Amino acid sequence: MKSLLGKILAAAALFVGTTASAEIINLTPADPQPTGLKQGLSVVYAVNDRKVRTLGPAKRRIERFGEPGKPLAGLNYPDKGKDAEVLTSGRSILVSAMVNGYIKFPAAGTYGVEFYTNDGAQIWISGQTVGKLDKVTACASAGRPQVNVPKAGWYDIQVLYFQKEGTACFESEWTPPGGKRQLIPDSAFGYK
Repeated sequence: MKSLLGKILAAAALFVGTTASAEIINLTPADPQPTGLKQGLSVVYAVNDRKVRTLGPAKRRIERFGEPGKPLAGLNYPDKGKDAEVLTSGRSILVSAMVNGYIKFPAAGTYGVEFYTNDGAQIWISGQTVGKLDKVTACASAGRPQVNVPKAGWYDIQVLYFQKEGTACFESEWTPPGGKRQLIPDSAFGYK
């Protein structure tokens, strides 16, 4: 009997999880639409202590010790192995970052988006969470939601990211309406 109840509960949990992940997140374009943007994204870095293992402490480090860093070209920084630079920080370990700017969707419609991170990250577009992984991990997906883009143009994007030690990655992909899954090009990002 316990086995049957366990199977029913597991099936129910799978159904609820699948239903929740199938929800489409509605985005709102930046208003007014920004002009004169530089390509890339702005970033503020803080050096972590070894206790930073989740997003909350990473955010507090940035608030307390953050300093502007070299802008990011975009959001594609694959794992390059141990001792490789984390994003544009000039460091290979113990990094927190707050990334800000805009992402340009070239057409209206429903996009699939996915972000990969090592270690943790939370990603917001139009103030809506579109990805979150709140732990120390190898390069892993922070979720694969679908987002509704009501019209082509610029949308606010923000990323809170931390890396503890070992290797690092942060990568971004989208599937445009009727298109194929691909890396989000650097040209899709801008900042003031």
